[in-house]
Amino acid sequence: MADDDIDVHLYGMLRKLVKNSRPDEDTVLKMKHVPGETFARLIERIGLTKEDLGDCFIDGTLAKSDAVIPKGARVGLFPFNMVLLCGGQHLKGHGYTRDDVDVDYYK
Repeated sequence: MADDDIDVHLYGMLRKLVKNSRPDEDTVLKMKHVPGETFARLIERIGLTKEDLGDCFIDGTLAKSDAVIPKGARVGLFPFNMVLLCGGQHLKGHGYTRDDVDVDYYK
């Protein structure tokens, strides 16, 4: 694979997407980079839905659905039953609500 492809690190029950994965080793799905692809599209391409996922990251930053995946990105996917402690409000923005359009991680 090329250096600009992306590594999708899978955690918890999502490890099953890689045959013979083990919980004591990194489970990485190597994916071809698609220019302009958003996080939501990447999830569709993998065959997942947003309901399958908990809090996820792109290069260490909390992923939003419309975030564009850069070349060489490291994407971390956590299942719906693995979310940030305290809801991750320190990353999602203290004081924001479900009605806040700018920081809407609750869709």
